[in-house]
Amino acid sequence: MATQPKVRKFAGDLRLYEFGAGADRIAVIPDTDDKFGNKPLEQSSLTFSYEAGDTTEIKSKRRDDRYNQIIHTDANPGATSISIGALEVPPAILARMLYGSAISASVEAGNAAGLSVTVHSKDAPVKLPHRFVLATPAPVFKKGSTVLEAGTDYTIDNRQGILIPLAGGSIQHGDVLTADYSYDGYLQTAINGGAVPNKSFMILGDVQDRISGENGLLRIPQVDLTVDGDVDWFSEEPIQVTLTGPVIFRSEESALYTFEVYEQKAS
Repeated sequence: MATQPKVRKFAGDLRLYEFGAGADRIAVIPDTDDKFGNKPLEQSSLTFSYEAGDTTEIKSKRRDDRYNQIIHTDANPGATSISIGALEVPPAILARMLYGSAISASVEAGNAAGLSVTVHSKDAPVKLPHRFVLATPAPVFKKGSTVLEAGTDYTIDNRQGILIPLAGGSIQHGDVLTADYSYDGYLQTAINGGAVPNKSFMILGDVQDRISGENGLLRIPQVDLTVDGDVDWFSEEPIQVTLTGPVIFRSEESALYTFEVYEQKAS
């Protein structure tokens, strides 16, 4: 019986791990319910590309018909790159859109007592150290021993944690206020813009051939990804981001990347 031709139609879950300090690899979409603790990125494409290296040619300089004929060639290694079409934008990818770096933190509910708040401009909002400031008990801001009055000296955006000095109030440029307030717990991701525009990731692909049923494991130890092209933040369509970058060879690895296809033997 003739062997059935292998026709491929792959689908897969890509899990991205951002490089941390030393050997740390940080889940891009942490999820305790996921078997890897890292939810797969919702994506529409994974494209490999290869750019061949330069070729060195040595030509004969003999006087006969061999003159200028190639007698030796040496091809330098090429470069492999990948491109991922991301349909969702977790904070680590959002930071790539801003060409910055992201720092995530979990803030527990608590109280700020005797907190110093510096007013850099009486005409500009002042960012407090916490978000989701509770309205009860009411926040208290003092200038020296004087309690400032809400609605006269300032208003406050509780959700954003922003103190807004009011014209004609007692708050002036350079004032150091004392703040007492309570705040709710929240998850925070801070993105600092202007960082190096690419970031290193490890990629683990749990892949299946939808036709044959074969399973595969794709492992890319390091790829430096950045956002390719312009991204309209206020597009009427959901944001889709294309991440591209070169695959980097790591000295402790045996290959640039590996892909293993396997299926269970029939019993």
